[in-house]
Amino acid sequence: MDLKSIQDQPKDESNDTRDQMQILEEALTLCKFGRFHLRLLAATLCSAVSLMLVTTTTSYILPIAECDLNMNIMHKGLLNGMPFFGQIGASLFAGFLIDSFGRRIFLVGGNGIIFICTIIEGSSQSYIMLLLTKLLEGIALSLCFCAISSYLTELCHLQVRDRLLILYSGFISVALIIAALSAWVILPIEFNYSVLDGYFELHSWNLYLYFSSIWSFFAVVIYWSLPETPKYLLSHGREKEALEVLKGIYSENSGNKKDTFPVKSLNTSGTIKQTKEISLKKQIVTSLFEAKELFRKPLIFKLILFSFVTFSGLIVFTSLRLWYPQLSTIVENYGIDNGGSARFCVMINQYMQTLNPAITNATESLECIPKLSGSETYMNGLILGFTALISVGISALLVDYFGQKVLMFAVLILSSICSTVLYWTNAPLQIAILISCSCALLQAALCLQQNIFVRFFPTNLRALAVSIIIMIGRVGSLTGNIIFPILLNVGCMAPFILSAVIPLGIAILVYFLPNVSKDNKITGDK
Repeated sequence: MDLKSIQDQPKDESNDTRDQMQILEEALTLCKFGRFHLRLLAATLCSAVSLMLVTTTTSYILPIAECDLNMNIMHKGLLNGMPFFGQIGASLFAGFLIDSFGRRIFLVGGNGIIFICTIIEGSSQSYIMLLLTKLLEGIALSLCFCAISSYLTELCHLQVRDRLLILYSGFISVALIIAALSAWVILPIEFNYSVLDGYFELHSWNLYLYFSSIWSFFAVVIYWSLPETPKYLLSHGREKEALEVLKGIYSENSGNKKDTFPVKSLNTSGTIKQTKEISLKKQIVTSLFEAKELFRKPLIFKLILFSFVTFSGLIVFTSLRLWYPQLSTIVENYGIDNGGSARFCVMINQYMQTLNPAITNATESLECIPKLSGSETYMNGLILGFTALISVGISALLVDYFGQKVLMFAVLILSSICSTVLYWTNAPLQIAILISCSCALLQAALCLQQNIFVRFFPTNLRALAVSIIIMIGRVGSLTGNIIFPILLNVGCMAPFILSAVIPLGIAILVYFLPNVSKDNKITGDK
């Protein structure tokens, strides 16, 4: 059905909003894919890298900053988990604000806060200072993360939407590669700068954090030049503004003038409705009223299911991903100190046994000698990033043949197998490949699930629903990072049994997730 036939139909008040969105989808298709969307993807890439570095940089500085910040194994777990603690507190609030006031303002503001916090973080002189800035970064991260996927999909037409979501997932993998490469270049530098009689000191890990701030800065600059999404504007009665945004996209992509855009109205009457002036109080009350629908059948049951799957998956994925550089450093130093490798858990248990005496010596003012990461650890970080990128790419190729649910089930089973085999592995390269595959497969499964839930919920509830799912997921991330070192103290086998069992449980729950057909409809709802 074309735009003319939609607009010529008799007006039906009950279907007016649906017809407006149908016209909007047709209008986005006429805008095609072009220069505007390349700017959009550039902003998404910078923001994705910025957000991933908030949580990833910590894992690379843990070994080298161990003595500078006087950290033990529990300090490291808390520092790794602090950004997720910030997200838990802000995600629900952020989702409501994003649905009420738009996506763009929070993408600009969130990345701006991350930039400022990363500069302060790079100047940290104590563990507490670093901990607090990571908390603030987590709060800012939630503002961006809840909006980024909604912003991306709402500015693209249906035919490219799936591919761009998968590309966004690929950007997350690219961020892991960038984190590893920049750590490899910067952290081995012997840099020690001191002023004010040692009150202010900078080391290579401070430089690494400074470097990480440039991605959020670029994200702010590019997002500032982009408009609010027409779908958000239209859903809030701002049709004239939505049409102007579409004209701008069309003009930038095609090179034609704005007034040549074939769509003159986004409603069935064929005339532009005046923008409704809504007070802040009324806007908040309206948004709260709309939010009630999210907690009624059938949306509430799917919200619970999506949240639980995300919570369980991120317990394993985040703890493995963020502790991977530390585990790799342990394995690498074991080979150096003992002239060869041993079974994976033997190497981990030996490190745990020698850790407490090392910290005790540090408190007795003896020289603290950290277990520094070598080139093998950074190379393993690259393996993780490239494996995740390949996994997402293969998923993109196979999803049309097998469907979301079947593919999710398969990758979760494979992830469980990789975590199980890890216990009996003794070669460093095998350890690197198995952990990388386990993380990459879990990331692919979570991305496949995201492709379902980001379209399952209606536009006026989407950011709120996504933020709730993310909030519950971040509880899983925080839980995983806190219990991982506790389980390591119990014994090496404990965390990796958990890493094998949880994906199996999620695979069973996949059956109850809805399917998304090629025409973007939810089907097969259990």
